[in-house]
Amino acid sequence: MELVKWAKFAPLGERGVDGANGDNPYCSMPMQPYLRAANEHTLIITQIESPRALEAVEAIARVPGVDVLMLGPGDLSVIAGIPYQFDHPIITGAYRALAQAAKNAGKAWGTVSGSPEHTQMLMDLGATFLCHGADIILVKQGMERIQQQYAPLGFTFDNRLAAEAATLERRP
Repeated sequence: MELVKWAKFAPLGERGVDGANGDNPYCSMPMQPYLRAANEHTLIITQIESPRALEAVEAIARVPGVDVLMLGPGDLSVIAGIPYQFDHPIITGAYRALAQAAKNAGKAWGTVSGSPEHTQMLMDLGATFLCHGADIILVKQGMERIQQQYAPLGFTFDNRLAAEAATLERRP
């Protein structure tokens, strides 16, 4: 698989070598131990985010060097024509398909989760790679909190993006 080829050094892959960077503590590790350690410690996560990838998930899971299968439910939903319908059978079936493929291949699997309840459901299916939040969401929430805190003092904020989104939602 191309992903492993470009992420691992020979003999596992064809990654280019620059032993002078921070991943080889700036030339402080001999090359042979560095290459071995880099191959052992390079985590390869492959995202399953299209119906085509979902159909091939068993084969993808069996690729040597792939460590984690990760479902991209947002992308999968859009590509499958069911944008952000996370309770749709395609998405719920994808959780089960990844869980089974990972179990069969002895790999980890996971996805994003926005609530403790969703996380519990994923853990019940065997997910061990769980992602919560994102930096951009945390920044957005922080800005919204500032807007709420300062509004009583008479401050107003021109949220042009929210206004544009509301306009787009009203379109047929």
